[in-house]
Parts: sequence; C-alpha cells; structure tokens
Amino acid sequence: MKSKTRKLKGLLYTLPLALLSLSTIAQEAENLVVNPSFEDAQSRKIRRIGDIEKAEGWSSATGSRADLFSSEAGAPDVLTPDNIYGREEPKSGVNYAGVISYSYREKENRSYLTSQLSTSLKKGMRYKVQFYASLAELSKYSSNRLGAHISKKGLGTDDKIPAIIAETHIEHPKREAFDGMYGWDLVCGEYVATGKEKYITIGNFSEDADIKGDRARKPRDMSGKQIIAAYYYIDDVSVQLLGPNETCECDYGDESQQVASTVYQRSPEITKDMDLSAMVNQYNIYYAGGRYDVKIDGEKTLDKLASMMEENPKMKLQLTGHSDATEAASATDNVLSMRRAEYVKKLLEEKGVAGDRLIIEDAKDGIDSEYITESDDDTLRDAKNRRVTFRVL
Repeated sequence: MKSKTRKLKGLLYTLPLALLSLSTIAQEAENLVVNPSFEDAQSRKIRRIGDIEKAEGWSSATGSRADLFSSEAGAPDVLTPDNIYGREEPKSGVNYAGVISYSYREKENRSYLTSQLSTSLKKGMRYKVQFYASLAELSKYSSNRLGAHISKKGLGTDDKIPAIIAETHIEHPKREAFDGMYGWDLVCGEYVATGKEKYITIGNFSEDADIKGDRARKPRDMSGKQIIAAYYYIDDVSVQLLGPNETCECDYGDESQQVASTVYQRSPEITKDMDLSAMVNQYNIYYAGGRYDVKIDGEKTLDKLASMMEENPKMKLQLTGHSDATEAASATDNVLSMRRAEYVKKLLEEKGVAGDRLIIEDAKDGIDSEYITESDDDTLRDAKNRRVTFRVL
C-alpha cells in the first residue's frame, strides 16, 4: 500500500515537471524580437523618410535615421509597395523598414535599425538569427556584408556619422552581394551568446575596403533619381533560442535553395514554314524561384516580340504568367505568376507597344510547360513551369 502511494506521489511530481518542460520548449521557439515585421506601428502618422520610431520597439542607431514604410502611410514617399526608393511587396503584413547599407565614397551616411529584445540572451546558449532584405530599384549600388550585430547595450550614437564599425555577428556565409530587386533575400545564421545581450542592430558594420559595392542597373519601368548608395528594404526579423539538439537551419545553401535558384533556358526553334502565331508561341521567359525580374535573355525575347508587334500593328498578345506548385501554394508568393505577367507588360510598353494590345492572364501552376518530359526531375519541372508565355489573339 505504501509502495503504491509512493508511486502515485512520484507521478504527481513528475507531471508538473513534464508540463513545465513542455512550456519551456514552446517558449524557446518564440521570437525574441518584439515587433519583427514592423506591423505594430503608427502607420497613418508615417509621413516622411526617417520615421522608423513610429514602429513600436524600433529606432535608429545613429543620427542618420532608418526608414519605415506602410500601406497606410500618410505620404506617397513612404508607402508600400511603391515608395520613393522603388517597389516591393512586404515579405509579410503591409509594412517594412529600410536602411542604407553602403554609399560610394561615403556620399551618404549608412543607416541602422535597432531594437531591444524581449529577454536577455543566456550565456552559452545558441540562437538562430535571421532577417530578409531586398535591394530597392533606385539604388545605384548593391553591396555585401549586410548583417546583424548583437549587443548588451544599445549600439550607436545620436550623431550623424558615416558608419558604425563593429563585429558582424550574422551575415550571408558566402558574403555575397545582395542584388535582388524583386523578392527577398535571406540573411541567417547561428549566434552563441556571451550572456546578457539584449539588442539587435541591422546594417553594414564593415570598413568600406571590406565591402563589395557593385553598380546596380535601374529597371526600365522605374522613374526617379537613383540614390548613390545601396538601399535595402528589411522585413521579418527574428531571434529564436535553439534547443540542445537543434541545428540552425537556414534556407540558403541547401538543396531547396538550389532548386529555387535553377533557371531553365531554351532557344526558340523558328522554321521558315511557321506562321506568326506559331513563332510567337516559341518565345518564353523563365525565372528563378520567388522572382519576377527579367534578365538579359528575357530582355532579348521582349526586344524580338516588340519588333514583331511593330511589323504587325494589328496583332494583339496574351501574356500568361505561370508559377511552380510551391509558389502557388505559398501565402506570400501565390501572386507571383500574375506579377510576372504584369511586369512583362510594363516592359513591352516601355519598348513602345500600346498597352491595349497586351492582355494579361494568371495561370498560377494550372498549366504545365509543354517542354516538360518524363525524364525531368522535380527541380527541372519546376524551373520549366516558372515562366511567362505568349499567344497571338
């Protein structure tokens, strides 16, 4: 009888401990960044560049203030998706922030985002730190070394200074330049705490000599003057505690990222006996995963189509945007197919084609590419499906 009582007491003590353990595990997965995508903000009071303080928990690390953009902002310069520096859909929600990461010969001061975490980091514990960045279209440059600095005290000064030079704790492992203007690039890595760190600051902390600043090409459909700098939109910032046996899994560098970055290419097969409609059907524009920008091969295709439409003034084209299955299923990417078609239409209009001669259609992942074969693996099938096709009406 006493033995059974002891066993019962043991279970009663074990149960609360198990529940406490489960609670701790759930809490460890929480994001320690208080306002990670800048949604909690006085959006209607955002009226000018430099209003990052309107986002709860965020501020600038120097006197050169970081920016906040919102679909509900009170001025066109700071709206999403279109604003003074370009156009980008938020990674999530309707808001995002922005910083200058690099400027040619320091003609513009860099800017930095900083925020106090909800709890201090624990010594020896491992944390996954990540955020997303997108190069603004009116940037004259792109750069590498964009990253995060973790500190015990707030980093920076109220003065306007060219840059904060400090250790970059989290950045892309290959230190690649972020030149993507359409979609979001990931910055992610593992940080081992020294203890009591409570601030995250995002920006570029390297000396100019250690930064690769490349010239960026202004998209043809963008009006406005380029800033002599690399300007990045920032969204979805997170700091999460990793469990004892948990690895820091970042989405780049693994097989899924390689799959998404694959771009299929094929040359049009034009023969003498083809009519105009058959020739047009031979042209396609293909994309990397999550992208809708048009590269050099796509520009050549559009030049050819614009020439054909000039030679045939009564011809109308249907532009159909397609995506792969993963893009179509994603809550944030499921409009990519339409965005691809819309952007191709804009580029053709820039080449002199009247907009009323171009009809756009969104097929999402509903129509497989005619060039898919039984021997294609999933990677190649997806790459062939990420496309814009053309048809004479």
